[in-house]
Amino acid sequence: MGSGMPATIASLAAGGEAGPSKTRQVSLRAPQIFVDLHGMKISENVDHEFHAATKHPQNPVLSGEYEWERKMGGPCGSFIYDPQEKLFKVWYQGITGDNYGQPDAGGPYSLNYAVSQDGVHWEKPMLGIHEFSWKGRSTRQNNIVVPTIHHNGKDHWESVLQDTTASDPAARYKAIGWSSNDPGKEGWCQTAGHCGIWSMTSPDGLRWTHCAEPIFHYRPRPDTEDIGPIGDAQSLMIDTTAERYVAFLRGSGPTQGKRVFSTSTDFVNWSPLGISMELFGHGSLYNHTGFHYGDSYLGLLTHYFVDGDDVHQLVLRLLTSRDGLRFRLAQGDTRNAPPLVDTGPIGEWDRFMVMLTGGPPIQVGDQLYIYYRGFSETHNRSGTKPSDSYYAGGHGLATIRVDGFASVAAGFDGGHVTTDLLSFEKPPRGGESALTINGKADHHARIVVEVLDEQGQPVPGFGKDDCIPLIDDQVRHIVRWRDKSHLGELSERPIRLRFHLINARLFSYTVG
Repeated sequence: MGSGMPATIASLAAGGEAGPSKTRQVSLRAPQIFVDLHGMKISENVDHEFHAATKHPQNPVLSGEYEWERKMGGPCGSFIYDPQEKLFKVWYQGITGDNYGQPDAGGPYSLNYAVSQDGVHWEKPMLGIHEFSWKGRSTRQNNIVVPTIHHNGKDHWESVLQDTTASDPAARYKAIGWSSNDPGKEGWCQTAGHCGIWSMTSPDGLRWTHCAEPIFHYRPRPDTEDIGPIGDAQSLMIDTTAERYVAFLRGSGPTQGKRVFSTSTDFVNWSPLGISMELFGHGSLYNHTGFHYGDSYLGLLTHYFVDGDDVHQLVLRLLTSRDGLRFRLAQGDTRNAPPLVDTGPIGEWDRFMVMLTGGPPIQVGDQLYIYYRGFSETHNRSGTKPSDSYYAGGHGLATIRVDGFASVAAGFDGGHVTTDLLSFEKPPRGGESALTINGKADHHARIVVEVLDEQGQPVPGFGKDDCIPLIDDQVRHIVRWRDKSHLGELSERPIRLRFHLINARLFSYTVG
């Protein structure tokens, strides 16, 4: 894993909400990560670093091969893992259009389905649900779940997710997508009330029921309750913690250039638009999504910018949020900050565009799987290009250590970082409140932990010299002290945790 530009804890922790007089409640078994340093109080000789994901050597793991995909394996895609079926699943867009022998980026589109046992090798089941016709030939032997006849093939579904909280079995899967279908009108989205973001639901992810009209409108109709105006580039978050659905949308009209959000508790009625992200230093906010992580929220941003050589590029950046609605860049100014997933070198399939997919990262063992869309073509399609590669793309996989988006680290001189006051509930009956850390201390290194009281003094039995050090690279290391195996006796009591690092890196800690 690469790392970003280090910064001192003091400079990055300034302005945190928790202070000496406040106690932060830490959820049991929720990893406390070091992305925005919320809840950190005191530091000495410790750096804060961000890490890039590693691209899988078999990329692209999914790309087009059939006529109903037509070179377009990667314009939209939403990857999930179904724990009941023990299957990775993806819904991805294919383009079937023919524009003088080339696939036409304007459609028509189909939404296709694939599955995988390992998240790397994918199978495209021939479902037999919809008929596909091409140059006088027709077949039902395809993996299409939304055909080109729906909305004249002008939809792209960027988020298709499994709703584990759904009370209605017919709506176990939910999706939102943009449609630019404009019947009877020339041009793009000239008909008021028709173009915008639509929703659909399904019991199995294969057979879909569509809403009757857009839930968000590109051109809101006068004297109606239409929500808008909005553009394309949307995503959906199913926030099980706050018991809500959140749609992240591209602003339009008075919110042009911003990212906006709307929430719903029933997937039918949606709130007025709020501002989710504002423009920052350079480039534009192309698309973003969010997901709950530990006791906070993270997000992914497709960042569109033009580099010093006037080349249009899109990369994937990490976001952070306290409420799951309003997001900011985790690294602040991006000019010197490497992205979470960068574009590929010359000659690679993801040379100019790396874009988010419609679902959150998926934990697989000690790794997080981050799927992304990649393209070898620039977004503005300027300059020369081979005649058969118009918007050719695919889906790639990048991995990162679990909780490994950022870390705090110290060299051989040693350093320490201390939390603000925190407390945690008693564990369920019979459980223990173990302290687990995710850290790297495997080369003449160590991490030890001491527990401090409200006055900043070591709690007897939980001191620095009592702690059995971590001297390995472990994602889940249970911290123990000589006479103490867990923190159970300290539950519901305000404490601080101080982590001492020597040539070591700490990614997260978890109580419970």
